[in-house]
Amino acid sequence: MRAEAKSLHTGRLRLEPVHVAHAAEMFPLLSDTRIYEHLHFKPPATLAELEERYRRQEAGVSPDGVERWHNWIVRLEADGGACAGFVQATLHTETTGDFGYIFGPAFWGRGIAFEACALALEALWADTRLARLFATVDRHNARSLALLSRLGFHRVSSKEYPHGRVLPSDDIFHLPNPPPS
Repeated sequence: MRAEAKSLHTGRLRLEPVHVAHAAEMFPLLSDTRIYEHLHFKPPATLAELEERYRRQEAGVSPDGVERWHNWIVRLEADGGACAGFVQATLHTETTGDFGYIFGPAFWGRGIAFEACALALEALWADTRLARLFATVDRHNARSLALLSRLGFHRVSSKEYPHGRVLPSDDIFHLPNPPPS
């Protein structure tokens, strides 16, 4: 079963539903080791590995049908349509999910992540029955902590996180729908 995904736009950005064809453009960006300083996983080892990941994500649903996946590649409307990163949400149930993102270092500090994440969140609230989203982030990742705060996420205890365990170095954040104004 394929979940329906749609492209999203701002004046500056285009969020495209992930497709295996994005792998060739995203592989160099995701190979930058600076991205992984505060993450618990490594860059894709090969283009073929990233293509396979995107092939799975294209389905929009986990193989067992339990999770729904919303994955977007973030592309600049200017600069030749360069890929800047990705935004994703994993819906564990109809009402709760996890939210995440990665952006290349060349795009840090330019407001691109905030704009892309805000657009994705707006679409998720409008197109799903989500009541809340969670995000986990290494407590030393100052950029990500600031982004989550700006998006309206608030830190919660591990007891409030319904999707399993998190790394001891991670903090958990929560955003209800509708977000606080």
